[in-house]
Amino acid sequence: MRNIALSFFAGIVLGFTGTALHNAFSPVGLILAIVASWLGIWLVGRAYGLRSAKLAAALGWIAVVYRAGTHGASYELLIFGNTAGNFFLITGFIGVLLIAVLPAG
Repeated sequence: MRNIALSFFAGIVLGFTGTALHNAFSPVGLILAIVASWLGIWLVGRAYGLRSAKLAAALGWIAVVYRAGTHGASYELLIFGNTAGNFFLITGFIGVLLIAVLPAG
């Protein structure tokens, strides 16, 4: 149970990092954000050897990125609907899910 909680927290950190980095230093920040997200989820699976740990990390990543891509109370957005934001959302989401469902190890 502790592994799953730590994996979820790792996913939250990866999602926050990707959100903060994807629009900075274009296009290098976008590439780093996507690669860091994919690599981070994969490394969680390698560390714990569990597919459920990768799924927990992916859920943490998705929760942060979903919240960052929707309007807040003051209509603020952290992931805009521009090219970098859309590319980060689509490739990040697909890649994170594919990596999460692959066998761990």
